[in-house]
Amino acid sequence: MPKEKIGFIGLGAMGSPMSQNLIKKGYALTVCDLIYERVETLKKMGAQTADTPKEVAEKSDVVITMVLSSPDARAAILGENGVIEGIQEGATVIDMSTIDPVTTREISKKLSDKGVKMLDAPVARGVKAAVAGTLAIFVGGEKDVYEECKEILAAMGSDVEYVGDSGAGEVVKIINNLIIAVSMCSLSEALVLGVKAGVKPDVLIKALSKGSADSFVLQNHIRKFVLKGKFDKEVFPVDYIMKDLDLARHTAAQYHVPQYFGSMAYQAYEWARAAGYRERYHPVVIKVLEALAGVEIRSDLSEE
Repeated sequence: MPKEKIGFIGLGAMGSPMSQNLIKKGYALTVCDLIYERVETLKKMGAQTADTPKEVAEKSDVVITMVLSSPDARAAILGENGVIEGIQEGATVIDMSTIDPVTTREISKKLSDKGVKMLDAPVARGVKAAVAGTLAIFVGGEKDVYEECKEILAAMGSDVEYVGDSGAGEVVKIINNLIIAVSMCSLSEALVLGVKAGVKPDVLIKALSKGSADSFVLQNHIRKFVLKGKFDKEVFPVDYIMKDLDLARHTAAQYHVPQYFGSMAYQAYEWARAAGYRERYHPVVIKVLEALAGVEIRSDLSEE
């Protein structure tokens, strides 16, 4: 049985399976979420429950937060009845949310003033990887704190990468999602053109897969989802990718780095949101262009 008592705040689509994997690895867990039903699921697996982040912190050596936004992270950790009010000197906070690095560094500084350590450790690969425990995790903070927490992180992810000082994990995650969003939009434009000009979707994608235009987005987002018309809810939606693009734009403004393509991608997703797709898996952005061109990028082959 691992010796650390873990607190987990935020049991959404990602946080719930991540916390379940910690229980499966033998960690004693205390959980908290605004939605009662989410807490009940973890309680049935043996977790203790708490009504506030403060109460979670009082019972934990390490507190993990997995919330939606920078304001949510600040409220959960620094707000009234927040983690900072209950956590003990020498304990550790691991924020696994995707938020802006400035907020991360602000929270880290305030926790440090109380003798509390902090890592930022946002995740990639989505819900299926959260369930399987195969997340990619980008970790920022003090290297020795990272070494102390490696086993905890490894219970949730198969690829845990230390990337630098406080905020560096958030920077890497923001850049990761910026690249995915811009790539998804450029591929949408190119594939719609290719199909409109007379090449079948399956033929086009098979050919591109053998050339220099091949990419993770082509093989994952396009081949596995767009070709099959799978734009389900409960998977990383348009609203979420727009949040991350906004984080990229906000961070870029602070460092005076132009975001020409990132800004265009944001507007493309805004178009998709206006078309009623805000809750759909974000590759749905291609449907806006499909509608304009009068073609669909769908496979006419049977399921593999």
